[in-house]
Amino acid sequence: MSTLRILGIGSPSGDDQAGWLTIDALLAGDVHAGGSLIIDKLDRPGAQLVSLLGDAGQVILIDAMQAAGRVGRIRHFGQQDWPAYRHGLSSHGLGVLDALALARALGSLPPRIDLYGIEIGSANPGESPGSEIHAAARQLARRIAAELGNAEQAPR
Repeated sequence: MSTLRILGIGSPSGDDQAGWLTIDALLAGDVHAGGSLIIDKLDRPGAQLVSLLGDAGQVILIDAMQAAGRVGRIRHFGQQDWPAYRHGLSSHGLGVLDALALARALGSLPPRIDLYGIEIGSANPGESPGSEIHAAARQLARRIAAELGNAEQAPR
């Protein structure tokens, strides 16, 4: 039985909650997948992320990203895209891509990783996420649910 992990990465700082909001929207939609499904929110996991990858058949990672694009724009990155976005994807100290590079070096990458970034605006402590981030999180949750074959149960 293959394990699917869906991990929303973030912090309590404004738009940086994008990954968490996506997880909340997925859970509100009662997402199901074949096999074992683990859905979790992580607060700036750093190297701890490596230990969460090893036993999974597929991992979907969702994180806020700071880039020059429109706030709320959803980006999907395959493994071949990681080097080009090394400094844009995460606002965390040891970012997601650094953890994935470490997992690759340790031979701990799952067979499939889908990495989604939601472009953010402000990530100041104590701020609430903007409406564009809430909308993007719901949109991404619907997309993930549809890709898992759960379109009829996706959040609205």
